[in-house]
Amino acid sequence: MNAPFYSFGLFGDQASLVVAFIIGIGFGFFLERAGFGVSPNLAAQFYLRDMRVLKVMFTAIITAMTGLYLLSRIGFVDLSQVYLVPTFLVPQIVGGLLLGIGFVIGGYCPGTSCVSAATGRVDGIVYVAGMFAGVMVYAEAYPHMLGFVHMTSMGQITLARLWDLPYGLLVFAVVLMALGAFVVAEWTEKKFGGMEPDPKGWLSVRPWRVTPVRVLVLGLLAAGFVALAAGSPYRGNHVTIDTKDLALRAGTGADTIQPTDIADWIVQDRNDYTLVDLRAAKDFDAYHIPGAQNLPMTSLSANSLARNQKIVLYSSDSTQAAKALFLLETQGFKSVYLLNGGIQGWHDTVLFPVKSPGMDAAAFEKLALVAKYFGGAPRETSASTSAALAAPMAPTPAPTVAAPVMPAAPAGGIPAAQHKKKREGC
Repeated sequence: MNAPFYSFGLFGDQASLVVAFIIGIGFGFFLERAGFGVSPNLAAQFYLRDMRVLKVMFTAIITAMTGLYLLSRIGFVDLSQVYLVPTFLVPQIVGGLLLGIGFVIGGYCPGTSCVSAATGRVDGIVYVAGMFAGVMVYAEAYPHMLGFVHMTSMGQITLARLWDLPYGLLVFAVVLMALGAFVVAEWTEKKFGGMEPDPKGWLSVRPWRVTPVRVLVLGLLAAGFVALAAGSPYRGNHVTIDTKDLALRAGTGADTIQPTDIADWIVQDRNDYTLVDLRAAKDFDAYHIPGAQNLPMTSLSANSLARNQKIVLYSSDSTQAAKALFLLETQGFKSVYLLNGGIQGWHDTVLFPVKSPGMDAAAFEKLALVAKYFGGAPRETSASTSAALAAPMAPTPAPTVAAPVMPAAPAGGIPAAQHKKKREGC
């Protein structure tokens, strides 16, 4: 199975939390062993006396960058499935400056403060308490800061895409930059920190001598050279479509999701899917399924959706939705589905479900509760309707299909629509 394992279904939400917990324990253990749970060690980098933080961070960056690049090139990792945090340039610059100021004053970053607090250090505990207080203040102020928080949005961008650079060239440049930073860090430690050069651990002392550190550096440099010549790590968008498999899926309904399932996902606040409304903006504004995002066919592209989630498409036209599904599959999306019946199916089975003869009372009660949750109401079939259905039907002209009448939002709003969908990353 390829990575990332979560995106390809190796484990679900609960298992992913267990895996994250185990990885977090290991991460905290090594941070503490490296001395990152002691604030003077961290603050020393700002006085150029001890540059271990810079060395560790650059080592982590180039190890992850070259490792992911090479794993992607051999086909083990699909980088298109890795979540990228959206860029909001100005707010993130301001946030970075505030984080830096807090780092200088308190001697910790958020991760290292948790390590320090876990080992019982009072300054770490105070720092974590201040961090939680700041989070609560930000949460209260957030509704009043939306204009600032969402300004200068650049989407899920990478430097290579922004500057139109080959990915391999960027990887190689970052490796060279890290090696230069290591040498400069050793110079500052010697000049300002009074450290004695260590032939085993420093790069600038007796460079001809083979040490584990130099072997690691040479390996990373070699990986950078490979990246320079290997091209883009992302898989191409040219995908072979198996028309027989596509027809089989359409015939068996394997590519459809029921409206009642979507309703359950919304109520459960699941975060492993994206609901896409393909209708025009005016129809979307008039009514849409809670949590859906509006992407008409003209706006649908490979960069408009995350590849690491299920994508559920709906419209008022089943042909349009099927075209969108085919378009996304030709661009390499793995998990694309259609909402059965589209917006009309949502109207008939979720908002205004019909109690058919013989339906179990408990099952209909659940449908009624779900309908009420979304502002609808259940319907019961009348005797006249049942008789009409039983009578032979004479041929009649095809009626004009009117747009479904949607309910107004409940007085308190639809609770599920207020939830912010959880995302990967930090």
